[in-house]
Amino acid sequence: MKKAIYFSFAAILILLGCSKSDDLAVNPNENQLKSARAATPITPWATPGSITVWDNNSVLQTALWAPPKLGPLPNYSFTQFPLYDFSPYYINGETKYNPANYDVMTHFGYISSKAVTGAVVEFTFPHILYFLPHMNNKNQQRIYTVNNVNNQTVITCTTDLVEGMNPMFCFLVKVDCGKGKSGYTTFWTDMKVNGVSVKGTIKNKVFACN
Repeated sequence: MKKAIYFSFAAILILLGCSKSDDLAVNPNENQLKSARAATPITPWATPGSITVWDNNSVLQTALWAPPKLGPLPNYSFTQFPLYDFSPYYINGETKYNPANYDVMTHFGYISSKAVTGAVVEFTFPHILYFLPHMNNKNQQRIYTVNNVNNQTVITCTTDLVEGMNPMFCFLVKVDCGKGKSGYTTFWTDMKVNGVSVKGTIKNKVFACN
């Protein structure tokens, strides 16, 4: 009996050793599969019939879009808001928006239970090379800072929040594909308001670099 139990246990260990256990294991710190086999869905920009895939909870709504194209949808440039200092976000000396410089546009809609003056809002992007705030309206003109100019992992702004849904926080980002595993890079992991995470059950954002 003991021998049968031993050989059964040994067989299980062998099977486990040969299986791709990472495909099934969940990392509680990242709230997603360790070995991502599919990237977070990205909605094509202004494509008829395309459906945005949202990942939401009661206080945060998130989605990914492809970078906006040049032209009327929209006619987006660094000179759109002349009073805003875009200088930290110029890429390759360019002064106009170039969609080729970015991989994805991230959307964050925060639903506040009350109005808050001077809220500190932080976004954790552990693996990006650079970003550009995407603004369509005046109330989206927020001043962002980074924790490290050469390693932009936390993007922060201080802003007033209204009760209910606030103007979207949107970023165009260039993903650091050198930090990915098996062709996938986890590029967003958290959003905090005054030091408290509002991510909840929302999954990390994963980009397919291949």
